[in-house]
Amino acid sequence: MPVPSTFSLRESNQSKRKRHRYIGFVVVKPESGIDREKLKAGLRYHCRKLFGDSWKEVGLRLTRFNGKEGIVHCYHIYKDEVITLLNSIDRILDQRVDIKTIGTSGTIKSLNRKFFGGRLRKEDDPDYMKRFRKN
Repeated sequence: MPVPSTFSLRESNQSKRKRHRYIGFVVVKPESGIDREKLKAGLRYHCRKLFGDSWKEVGLRLTRFNGKEGIVHCYHIYKDEVITLLNSIDRILDQRVDIKTIGTSGTIKSLNRKFFGGRLRKEDDPDYMKRFRKN
């Protein structure tokens, strides 16, 4: 029986691995921005509505957000659907919103640098600070 080459084994494992994608977006309306917790709740609601029972497999989560600009995480096979989801959101918790996606990347650092000029820092993110705050 022939032994498979290392290259073919790596290729088969590569296709099974979930790769990360980060999508940058801007809240166009309301002009004053939107509350972080409202946005998280709205994203969960719309994700469940679009993907049904498999919504957790998408890996959608709000990574960075400053009230007007933000970054969401998803897995590479759902990237196009998440972009469509973000662009289609028109209402979050009885508040009219308009969200436009502006770019996609495989890393937060490059997305932040290319599209936000480095403005979205992890130190300004309350969820990041909750996870890594020393007690």
